[in-house]
Amino acid sequence: MDRLQTEPCCNAVDEAGDENGSIRLRGHHFLCLLTYKGLGYTPAFVQNMTAIAHRINAGAKVILHPGPDDICAALSPTDRAACNHDCAKPETSALDDMAEKATVAVLGHELNEAFALDAAKVAKLRAAFLTGESRSACGICRWRSICDEIAQSGYADTLLTGYQAV
Repeated sequence: MDRLQTEPCCNAVDEAGDENGSIRLRGHHFLCLLTYKGLGYTPAFVQNMTAIAHRINAGAKVILHPGPDDICAALSPTDRAACNHDCAKPETSALDDMAEKATVAVLGHELNEAFALDAAKVAKLRAAFLTGESRSACGICRWRSICDEIAQSGYADTLLTGYQAV
């Protein structure tokens, strides 16, 4: 796949977000946020993922982004080794491809399109996740059983609520 040969290393993403402050999320991270409750590979990973969930809840737009994203940007080489999802690995690209297709199918937003991830969209994604409709990428993920339990609990204690306009 072309993405594997041309994609920079995970921490080569230059600035967090795009020029408009949108949060870039690679395919599998889009799904990971649905069940995220503060667990992660390293303290730096958890801190960054938590901050991103809070920014989304506050109304920052998201972009389904092919390749390194704003979660990757905060990872040191040690963090990348701990999570074992280095950008150049074929299995990471495979996770992203499957997750991107599933997310596009559920939400209707295309790659690189900025949009608000509001509470209704989070609910739609979580419903598809719970039924397995958007979980093709999860089959090769080591967090699958934890995410299964979280989804089956009704997503109790997860950090992502989605943006709620007042």
